[in-house]
Amino acid sequence: MSAFETPRFQLPLLAVGQAHKELYHNDALILLDFLSHPVVHAIANDPQLLVPEPGDCWLIGLDAVAEWEGRSNQIAGWSSAGWHFINPQESMRIIVASDQVTTMYIAGAWSSAASIEEPTGGMTIDSEARAAIDSILETLRTMKILPQIN
Repeated sequence: MSAFETPRFQLPLLAVGQAHKELYHNDALILLDFLSHPVVHAIANDPQLLVPEPGDCWLIGLDAVAEWEGRSNQIAGWSSAGWHFINPQESMRIIVASDQVTTMYIAGAWSSAASIEEPTGGMTIDSEARAAIDSILETLRTMKILPQIN
């Protein structure tokens, strides 16, 4: 981190007498735009296979190539100026739209909750308890905490 970046997301800071301040300010706004609603299209490794529009984001996979090489686990956002990269922070959450799930950055890796099936069978069936469990599971899926069951 330089003295002219924020500590967590390396957003550019302005300095006294700095030339082209609007470029640094605009770059910071682009990064804030990506961070304010952290949704990525999917996990991807090769940016050459994508046709990004300004504002589109992807989570960079573990086998990144081309412009993304060496940036595994970062968030890549596209703007008219090209790719911008965001280093994840501990406990950061994003939504992966392709999987319809929230994933969290924990101990250096992105992690998503496992799918939980609704209860079925059993010797004694408690319909009220099952209805409550089904309701809880549906709420967790709606909130993108648990993945949808196909």
